[in-house]
Amino acid sequence: MQTGKKIATVIVFASTLGAASAMAQDCTPKHQFETITKGKLTVALTNTPPYSQEEAGAVSGIDGDLVKIFAKENCLDITYEIFTYPAAVSAVQSDRADMAIGGFYRTAAREKVVTLSTPVYLDQLAVASVDGLDTVDQLLGKKVGTVEGYAWVLEMEDTFEGSGTYPSSLNLAQDLQAGRIDAALEGFGAAVLLNKGTNVQVKLLKADDRISATTNASQTSFLLSKTNEAFVSAVNATIMDQRSQGVIGTTLETYGLDPSAADVGQGRVIQ
Repeated sequence: MQTGKKIATVIVFASTLGAASAMAQDCTPKHQFETITKGKLTVALTNTPPYSQEEAGAVSGIDGDLVKIFAKENCLDITYEIFTYPAAVSAVQSDRADMAIGGFYRTAAREKVVTLSTPVYLDQLAVASVDGLDTVDQLLGKKVGTVEGYAWVLEMEDTFEGSGTYPSSLNLAQDLQAGRIDAALEGFGAAVLLNKGTNVQVKLLKADDRISATTNASQTSFLLSKTNEAFVSAVNATIMDQRSQGVIGTTLETYGLDPSAADVGQGRVIQ
């Protein structure tokens, strides 16, 4: 999924294929471009909810729902295959998939081998706690945890005395729910998913220069081929339309994320 953060879920490579309902023969594409297989949009799917997932034999999740709109507008059936994150990048790079989805961060390393779409949404930093804490000052003096390798680990350790890291998001959520820590710093989507149905509240951590991820959240993209410029242009145009029409914000809300994550600002990459 991402560099430096995400749910630590084991994703098993699978050859499961699915397709969206067939388009009407009189369908007129909104954009003109070619895909790997005529009439089909081949998607490298990372099974990591709420960003992307397989549900009832079809593509789902935030990215999945947005891609389904794109496919319908362009008279395409969706076929997909489930990949790990590195394998999904390779599938796009080698033209085995038209795109890869799953909350991929815009990183310099990925930009070298595939085209990053225009930013889709932000992966905002959340704080999960029973008390509904949402500021850095409220967390001072509390026992705070996060997942090892996340971008904000060093700043967390400098700011919150006695804070610590966990090997996975699941371990972090379990200790929070058991009361062994007071608060967990986590990506918003992962925090919502892992604490669903508990007494834990998930709030956006308010902007504070002591934790830079609160003021400069990572942007996500769809991964696209470097050799299909018409396709890239069509995807980017659709994302911008979906943003201006409020579709991205509404889709984020559907999966429990804050709609403000649709306001991405200027495109940037993580080094």
